[in-house]
Amino acid sequence: MPRKKPELLSPASDATCLKAALDAGCDAVYVGLKDFSMRSAAANFSQPALRRASALCRSRGVRLYLAVNTQVYQQELRRLDARLAAVAGLVDAVICWDPAVIEACRRHGIAIHISTQASVANAAAARFYRGLGATRIVPARECTLPELRRLRRQAGIEIEVFAHGAMCVSVSGRCYLSQDSYGKSGNRGECRQNCRRPFRAICSDGEGDYEVEDHYLFSAKDLCTLPFLDQLLDAGIDALKIEGRNRPADYVACITSSYRRAIDAWARGALDQELKAALMEECRTVFNRDFSSGFFLGRPISDFTDTDGSKSTEQKERVGKVINYYRKAGAAHIWVQNYTIHEGDQILIMGPTTGVVKQVAGNIRCENDPARNPPQTITIALDTAVRANDEVYRLVARTTPARQ
Repeated sequence: MPRKKPELLSPASDATCLKAALDAGCDAVYVGLKDFSMRSAAANFSQPALRRASALCRSRGVRLYLAVNTQVYQQELRRLDARLAAVAGLVDAVICWDPAVIEACRRHGIAIHISTQASVANAAAARFYRGLGATRIVPARECTLPELRRLRRQAGIEIEVFAHGAMCVSVSGRCYLSQDSYGKSGNRGECRQNCRRPFRAICSDGEGDYEVEDHYLFSAKDLCTLPFLDQLLDAGIDALKIEGRNRPADYVACITSSYRRAIDAWARGALDQELKAALMEECRTVFNRDFSSGFFLGRPISDFTDTDGSKSTEQKERVGKVINYYRKAGAAHIWVQNYTIHEGDQILIMGPTTGVVKQVAGNIRCENDPARNPPQTITIALDTAVRANDEVYRLVARTTPARQ
């Protein structure tokens, strides 16, 4: 008998990422608005865009969650209430932790999921939020797998955990370093990530200081649970969340697809080491800071930091934009602005309606002087429809680590 599969929850910062997540097989998507979002640097959704996202998700049978997980100040309460009143019929739940948001959600009849920033690490705290009307808890990210098993048994509420993506060196993300350095609060979604830079150590007696070379003390590696995903799923976790509302659509597509395949294989009893290894390599092709097991397998952990920039095995080189797509011919007309495309290249096309299309280039024809490098326009055969103004990239093996 197939096992009960957890919900696979993917991030979306804009319409392109949303389409990528849906096409890759997610069960739910979480997004943010232009305000009250912990990812203020992301594109995020306007009210009309959220309405369109809601309609698209419902047409695909996918749940839509709204992250309203910043601190809320007194002078913002009326605006917060108006925002939540406007989205009440559009989203399946709001992810939050500030009592002001919880209170407003209850007032407008919106389901509540408690954010990891509430640092829920025990069943008593989980039951407290359940008493306030919460239907799901995202526990503190410092919880180990045995602790999550006990919490799941005793809390009497759904448990959602982060399965993949960036980790913050601070406890459940409640960090004040960016606020202190730049006046940009991480708790308001404005983190400048100064923790991800090299630091200088200064001796307390004033005798000297030195650079901490080749070791990024506070820059955490990305979480990846694929090596032990079966243990996590066997624990009865209700939902697996992919972090990444600041990451591009190809990242969302790749990571969502990998975890979709892993979960489906686990449900069939077929999640073996060979598949895990293959999916890990797939995940390494997109942005990552190398991988860690986070706190799931114990505290303290020895490989939490010591990384800089992306360790992805592939990088995108922007080629240009789609001018038109000819459905009968199955070909795209492309304006080449940077690198050209050769037959056999791996190409990537992304757009808000298209999502992410990835394939090997073939049947390329130059539309003008073939001696021009790069040619001004080309047509290329494509298996999937794309749209005007979609961005076109070619994928190449990364030779040097990228810095973020």
